[in-house]
Amino acid sequence: MVYAIEPLAYYFGVLPKEFWSSRYREIYLYCEIQFVKIIEDFKQEITLQEAVTDKLIRADSMRKKPKIVPLKQIFKDLFKKK
Repeated sequence: MVYAIEPLAYYFGVLPKEFWSSRYREIYLYCEIQFVKIIEDFKQEITLQEAVTDKLIRADSMRKKPKIVPLKQIFKDLFKKK
């Protein structure tokens, strides 16, 4: 079971020496926290891109009332409240 988490730990920047000298629980928690950080960064990027695209669509003078589909609606599973 340890071998399944080794590539993931390496991906998140854990050195082999650190990996083998750490406990499984420590590596698991580190990888889990890194994964949550990636998800939060992705959510922040979606929110930022949504704000930019909404402004660009509104600035377009071709239509009086442009149809805006929020990115949060597209990624609604990602933004569910727990």
